[in-house]
Amino acid sequence: MKTEQHREEVIKYLTKLNERQITIFHRIEKIEQHLAMLNGKTNNNNVEIAKIKTWGGVAMFAIPIIVNLIMKVM
Repeated sequence: MKTEQHREEVIKYLTKLNERQITIFHRIEKIEQHLAMLNGKTNNNNVEIAKIKTWGGVAMFAIPIIVNLIMKVM
């Protein structure tokens, strides 16, 4: 009798443990999907920042040269 009760309790405990584990895995999967989305956005932002820095660098050299040429012509 005690052995049967013990088995039933162990089975109930293992069932609850399994359900909790499944819930944890689902939550982890959602978190991983969200992180993947954020990483994609971060990558896009890094590309945009690189473009801005590139154009800024070009402008820092080009604008003074253009202004100098305009001043010489006038």
